[in-house]
Amino acid sequence: MKIIHSAWLAIVILAFSPFHFIAGQSLPIAIDGSFSDWTSEAVSFEDGVDATTGNDLLRMSVANDEDYLYIRFEVSDEVVLTDNNDLTLFIDGDHNQLTGKVINGIGAELEIRFGDRDVIFYHGNSQSYPDFSDIKFHSLPTYSQKRFEMAIGRDVKPDGVFSLFIGNQIRLFFQNGTSGDKMPNAGQSFNFNFDNDPTPPYIPIDIQKSSPNLLRLMTWNTLSDGLLDIVRKPHFQRVLAALQPDIITFNECWDMTAAQCTSFMNAALPLPNGQSWYAARLVSGNITMSRYPILQNWVIYPGHRLVASLINLPDSQFNKDILVVNGHLRCCDANSERQLEADAFASFILDAKSPGGVIDLPENTPFVLSGDMNLVGWEQQYLTLTTGSIVNTNVFGNGGLLDWANGPALDVVSLQADQRMAFTWQEAGSQYPPSRLDYHICSGSVLKYQKAFTLQTEIMSQARLNAYGLYANDTGGASDHLPKVTDFVVTELTGAKSVDSPKPSFNIYPNPAETTVSLEWVNPFAATIGFSLESMDGKLIQRWTNWHSAGKAVELIDITRLEAGTYMVKINTAGAISTAILVCVK
Repeated sequence: MKIIHSAWLAIVILAFSPFHFIAGQSLPIAIDGSFSDWTSEAVSFEDGVDATTGNDLLRMSVANDEDYLYIRFEVSDEVVLTDNNDLTLFIDGDHNQLTGKVINGIGAELEIRFGDRDVIFYHGNSQSYPDFSDIKFHSLPTYSQKRFEMAIGRDVKPDGVFSLFIGNQIRLFFQNGTSGDKMPNAGQSFNFNFDNDPTPPYIPIDIQKSSPNLLRLMTWNTLSDGLLDIVRKPHFQRVLAALQPDIITFNECWDMTAAQCTSFMNAALPLPNGQSWYAARLVSGNITMSRYPILQNWVIYPGHRLVASLINLPDSQFNKDILVVNGHLRCCDANSERQLEADAFASFILDAKSPGGVIDLPENTPFVLSGDMNLVGWEQQYLTLTTGSIVNTNVFGNGGLLDWANGPALDVVSLQADQRMAFTWQEAGSQYPPSRLDYHICSGSVLKYQKAFTLQTEIMSQARLNAYGLYANDTGGASDHLPKVTDFVVTELTGAKSVDSPKPSFNIYPNPAETTVSLEWVNPFAATIGFSLESMDGKLIQRWTNWHSAGKAVELIDITRLEAGTYMVKINTAGAISTAILVCVK
């Protein structure tokens, strides 16, 4: 077993004792499911492969900042973290083996049974059953994986009275059922000290468009006809006025007509010169609204909430139209139906790219899938939406790569405008933790983006709320889903010159490298930057995004799991791509 900690990934073989502590590391971790910010400075524990039945616990990493304890862990078999598994986490919050639940030599105050979505807090001789929101629990991804990251609030009082964490010393222990693998094994413990050094502050995202020549797409699940609710309506209106979207995909507009939604938008966000918003409502629940004319609509999969609209973008700015697919896939345990819907989307896009069939698009017409995807089951549904790998080939034909450049479609992962979290749905008291349910998946080779974020007014400063004309309870008062926004760059499609995209040339150091490398460049403007790591033959190894402010920027990449060899690192800023060669040595 190995403890891994330090910038140079020093590996020390240790037999743990109650008196041995691993110094913590403060890191600016973003819970976004990408893991790129889990650098070698995090405290890591390698359990290795054990001869055991069931899911094998392989490794974990732990870090913290001022507000959260962060944990990343990996198992041998793919699971949905919050469904149908026996994975359990125990946290000894006061580092006292005589208090809490005695297990594996620690006294655990907190027990999280992930597969049952149960949280138990032990204090004295009593126990309580808080929900995920009571411990400020966040985790991603929401669909099945072998690797997950999570956060737990450092200041939480799970029962509303007593604090979980007492002092800076804690112990952690994972177990897969009562008879399965343990991490660490019996007789050993993982001890962690919080590092109270401050982390770099998160710079809030300016929610206004940085240029009129960006196309702003927004998606928002309105929670059971929220736009018709007289109490919630003002919350929606203020948020829409602040965000100024060009195209919106609304979900859960069950009883709202297209005419009603048009009237609502004309009042909430009036267009210049008395113009009216355009609406498309082909199925119950989904309404697509656009400042620009809607040329044609399609029901992609009859009986399901999956429709498409071809939108006529102004010729004065754009020489291509855009295909917007409004999707609201089946929720919860409906894995089979959700897979059929994902297959239907992939089949529709492949049809659009080839002559004949239901739809023919001019080559390189951009497309975006926008809406509540409910990806809480198996990863294959996500892979189908991005890579085009169709499962039900007897119904929808063979799959194929969706992007116009014959690669995967781009999943635009966005952090919240005011915190390093990527969830788009939350509900206090729910048995489910906050989740990333709302997506923008696009043809990345022909449609770049400059800024992407999710808005949660409840965590915004009063100064920012005042600046945008918002109230603290606006997003929560409107819906359980948060509005997700992406500003797409259209210069490559149109030749418009209002958005400058200087090429972000960058340095890699050290190079060659073994464990961690730094990318350093001067960012031309504050933006969400896309990164990718590829093999020399162009095979994608990892893709992720992070927000960086204007000026000098640094991004860290953990390459500990790469094999020795030569790789390509790419940075994408508003469509301008820089490439450098990285040599990995072992």
